[in-house]
Amino acid sequence: MTPAAPEDDLQHPAHAEDSSPGQPPPPTFEFLAHTLFTQALMALGRIPNPITKKSHRNLPTARHFIDTLTMLEQKTAGNLTEDERRLLEEIQHQLRLMYMSETSGTAAQGGRGSQASTDGPQPS
Repeated sequence: MTPAAPEDDLQHPAHAEDSSPGQPPPPTFEFLAHTLFTQALMALGRIPNPITKKSHRNLPTARHFIDTLTMLEQKTAGNLTEDERRLLEEIQHQLRLMYMSETSGTAAQGGRGSQASTDGPQPS
């Protein structure tokens, strides 16, 4: 029997779940959504960067991840399970509230305390 070609793993995602410790998790919609959520949380300064162990607020980057999740929602409309749809809605809701809190707090402080520019419209 010949070994499976790498593209066979891509065509059969269930096979990818048989990964050993230290291997990345299988590619799922939930994993993608959580990855983007985590990146946005780091950009909002809510969690530290796992490499530097430091929190750094970068609101334009946070906005980019929020917009990316919005695009993902639009492009996958009608193709998600109910759980995936709810997960995406909840993640976006939480991030938008955090972003608005950060930008309104920055405006109220006259821009003090910000480590990055917050110019630009808020996410919809």
